[in-house]
Amino acid sequence: MRGGLDDALDKLARRDQLRRRATGESAGTPPAVTELVEAIAAVVARHPDLGVTVGVEGVTDPMLLHFTIEDGIVQVSADHTVAQRPPEPAHDDVIDVDLDDTPYPVYEPEPPPTYQYERPQQNLFEETAGPEQPRGMPEPLPEPIPLRVDEAETEQAARRLAALLREEPNLLRSQD
Repeated sequence: MRGGLDDALDKLARRDQLRRRATGESAGTPPAVTELVEAIAAVVARHPDLGVTVGVEGVTDPMLLHFTIEDGIVQVSADHTVAQRPPEPAHDDVIDVDLDDTPYPVYEPEPPPTYQYERPQQNLFEETAGPEQPRGMPEPLPEPIPLRVDEAETEQAARRLAALLREEPNLLRSQD
């Protein structure tokens, strides 16, 4: 027998907790807080270097939830002493601003600079083009450039092409 009574009690507790979640009942933690804890725990689990502290109030007594990772498991601790602490005095560096009465500065961008283009006096292509050549085309070279081929590279390229065609013979078919 694996645990007998302990296993049965654990199963009953889990079933009862699932039933309470499904019906919205809560003997302890409100469903909104449970949902918040699950969401933040998932984020902390994906980013182990991250430690998060969140203040919760409204649906329960005010508390701080601290999320950390220990031994690869997200640990959540609740600090309920927040409600018992006396209110902290106002800080000097906190400024209350009423945005409705504050005039916003108006940003007016400077006009973009104007550029002028000066057209050249002569067309540079007119000088090189002969009467038999269309305008703007360069003259052909007087001698062809000799082609230098390395036989080893050509042989290697031919072998690669032959292997490619053996693997994909439909490359030779027309695409029409």
